[in-house]
Amino acid sequence: MDAFKTLKNLDKDDILAALGLQSSKSAAEYVLPVLGIFSAGILVGIGVGLLAAPKAGEELRREIGRQVNSVRDRAANAVEEATAN
Repeated sequence: MDAFKTLKNLDKDDILAALGLQSSKSAAEYVLPVLGIFSAGILVGIGVGLLAAPKAGEELRREIGRQVNSVRDRAANAVEEATAN
């Protein structure tokens, strides 16, 4: 009876490990973290570029606001496209 309980509690990874194998990662598990880091780098780069630009304070704040809105809109569009597919 204990053998049946043990078999019942096995999952895919347990069986693969017993055979000396492991499950593989999907392409999304490799690509999504890289895209997240890349996007964060782009945002930091944009911020540093805007702060280093020789502009007046009010003009700089307007430009930062426009850039933030642009990035937000593009991100929202990307999410909508990804969820639609």
